[in-house]
Amino acid sequence: LMPFIQGHNVWIQNRAASGTYTDAGATEHNQKGHWSWGSHAIDQQGASAHKGYHLYIPENYTTFWLVFGVASSTEDDKWRGPINNDGDKCWHFHGTEDAWDVYECPN
Repeated sequence: LMPFIQGHNVWIQNRAASGTYTDAGATEHNQKGHWSWGSHAIDQQGASAHKGYHLYIPENYTTFWLVFGVASSTEDDKWRGPINNDGDKCWHFHGTEDAWDVYECPN
């Protein structure tokens, strides 16, 4: 009998300043420098400030990378990983359009 294996969610808490639009994507490999929003993503979502969202990572990915971005920002996208696909995860945005960062949610 095979154990039931399921994918997991990456929950995004969007605490960026009002008027800011954030994006998050999941990829199989670190594609920093070669990443294009809208392609090569396991999942990708975005929302305006103070609206949370999530990414779904299917069970066939044992690890993944996350990329975070803010629309119209002068800052580069931020990459985190590799991350084990062994349970739901949570990350949150803080800051403004041109001064922002992402952190793992505290347990």
